[in-house]
Amino acid sequence: MLISHSKKFIFIHNYKVAGTSVRKALDKYADRSFLRSSITSKFNVLLGKYPNIYSDKYGVHPTSIEVQSFLPTNIFDSYYKLGFVRNPWDWEVSLYIYMLKKTTHPQHELIKKMKSFEEYIDWRINEDLHFQKEFFYDVEGKRLVDFIGKFEDLNEDFDKICVKLNITDIKLPHVNKSQTKKYLKYYTPSTIDLVFEALKPDIELFGYEKPILTKGL
Repeated sequence: MLISHSKKFIFIHNYKVAGTSVRKALDKYADRSFLRSSITSKFNVLLGKYPNIYSDKYGVHPTSIEVQSFLPTNIFDSYYKLGFVRNPWDWEVSLYIYMLKKTTHPQHELIKKMKSFEEYIDWRINEDLHFQKEFFYDVEGKRLVDFIGKFEDLNEDFDKICVKLNITDIKLPHVNKSQTKKYLKYYTPSTIDLVFEALKPDIELFGYEKPILTKGL
């Protein structure tokens, strides 16, 4: 999570959806902690104009439901809440590669022992299934954020956010750039279908379509 009192926004950081790039771009306006905030922000907190609430206290990946639970209602309701989603097939490849390479990840050893991406998909669907909508909707299906952009339209959607927040002096950096542009090479027709059935709630909610495998991938 990233919160800004000067620009009144809350960034909900979904896994492996360019969140590092977005955080880096918005960090100039973020209130990470009292010490790491701007001088202006410090004065406004001391004067009672800004709430004494900071991003670092709540970690990187809380969902909007969790953020709603620990923020005052007036702050959560009045701040502009934003986040991003990603093509579910691409998302799973990115998660797989990340956990495979990140030796400090809690599930690194588990993923490392798997013989293939197909085995990973089987495990993910049957043992540890998660939806991207969990970051942005409550359990009853109510949307809790104001803007959900797409990884596939990252630059355009980030520009829309900047216009909304009246930010003109930052650019979106390319940090942790995905290496999975050809993510379909990891898939077979069978695993394409498995993801389609398992992640259908995300696929339908965010308007994605089942990809078609073509020769040469």
